[in-house]
Amino acid sequence: LSHLLQIMALVLVLALLVRALIVSGSDHAVMLERVQQHEKEQRNGEQSWVDMSALLFTLLHYWKIWFCTGLFVFLFWNMWRSLKRKQHEEGGQLEQEDEEEEYFHHSALTRYIARRAWKKMQGKATKCVLVEELMSDLLQTYTFVCSNSFYPVLQPAIGVGSAFEGWSPCEEDIVYRLLVPIKAPHGHVFHPELGEEGEVLARNSRIRVELVCMCTREQQLGDVLCFLHHSEEELSQNQQPSLLQTLCTGSYLDVQKTAAWFNKQVPRTWRLTHRAHRYGLKVLPSSRSCKLQVTDTSSGEKVHVELLFGVQQGNLDIFLSSQNAEAVFTPSTTWPQSCAVAERKYFEYVARTAGPNSCHLVCLRLFAHILVGMGFSTYAIKTLLLHLLAIIPLEDWRRRHFLSRLENLLQYLQYCLNDKVLNHFLLGNATMPDEVVLPQAFQTASPLNLFQHLEQDPDAHSRVLRDFKELKDRLFRLLLFGR
Repeated sequence: LSHLLQIMALVLVLALLVRALIVSGSDHAVMLERVQQHEKEQRNGEQSWVDMSALLFTLLHYWKIWFCTGLFVFLFWNMWRSLKRKQHEEGGQLEQEDEEEEYFHHSALTRYIARRAWKKMQGKATKCVLVEELMSDLLQTYTFVCSNSFYPVLQPAIGVGSAFEGWSPCEEDIVYRLLVPIKAPHGHVFHPELGEEGEVLARNSRIRVELVCMCTREQQLGDVLCFLHHSEEELSQNQQPSLLQTLCTGSYLDVQKTAAWFNKQVPRTWRLTHRAHRYGLKVLPSSRSCKLQVTDTSSGEKVHVELLFGVQQGNLDIFLSSQNAEAVFTPSTTWPQSCAVAERKYFEYVARTAGPNSCHLVCLRLFAHILVGMGFSTYAIKTLLLHLLAIIPLEDWRRRHFLSRLENLLQYLQYCLNDKVLNHFLLGNATMPDEVVLPQAFQTASPLNLFQHLEQDPDAHSRVLRDFKELKDRLFRLLLFGR
């Protein structure tokens, strides 16, 4: 608006300047005639102050021209400075964007396609922070209320999966998953058993629960009785049952019993939180986790949350978790190894190193968007991306490389499908950053092929090859037509 007003002012000044020039032309003739008359009068000795004032009045018309010219120059200079200042202010934002517009093809069509796809797949603001705050309130309140029980001790939740890694394609479809580390209550200790000997990324691991002596605590605090050194009758009359009696099957922690116990505690615990008046909480059916529907009571907006339980392996970023194993049936005492926390920490490392203009999350978000209904899991595409992040220097993942990296993902996927091999990213990888703490056995392990089933099932291999063609078609349609 300010620029429009300045332009209008310039037009007005130009009009006045033109008018002044026209008027000055006629005034110049009048002035010349009067000067000649004045010279004649001087020669005749007839000087008149009236004529002199008329002469000065005529000369004043030239000042109008100079004034209009000066005003025009001033307004033009002011508008030029204003435009330069605005360009300078926007320069900090646009300069880097202009640099990033230097895509690997220099045609206008390619830049248009890349820019549109980039904007379409840029992440929307998620509710990760809100979900973390709500679950923190829930877990802290439970810990305060049940601090002296013999149930598992809940630790602060860790956000995992696509939502917290930053590549969920649609806000409407996001399930916010968090891993809740659990520790043994006093008088108990957890002993992780990693399944079959030599198994890499144990799917059949279990958590053995063992009682430990509490006589020292009993003598010092007097708030418990030692499970090992008191009779069952005395314990049953004076103390809550041990974890072995409540959430275990035999000597092993039971996933389903643990989930059922926590799901039962959630409603009454939530009512004690300070956000219960603002958000409604509904527990949804689940046998191995806690699935929640959180509703904003003022807007009616719903958010879906899933809490998984996990036991940390020492100080590592690997947990034995309550998630389902890949098998059709997962026994209730099975706690498969999970790399979810390690993978999130690797994404955080990449984000810090590559900077805010990296395109890796946009690439992954785009593929996750077009994979719906196809034979590829999002975890397979995520694994492909993780391998490429380790192969291609992170400085080559800037926005200007967006289409090149999409092409690399397609080529790498085709290569893996043809060879029926896609290795797990964290196994046999000796180049992990220090931020991700893995077992030594992971670094020296043999690769784990995520596409092994394609070797064993020719029909499945044929199907995924057909799906790959459809995947390419969907990608090209999205790039060219925006859908």
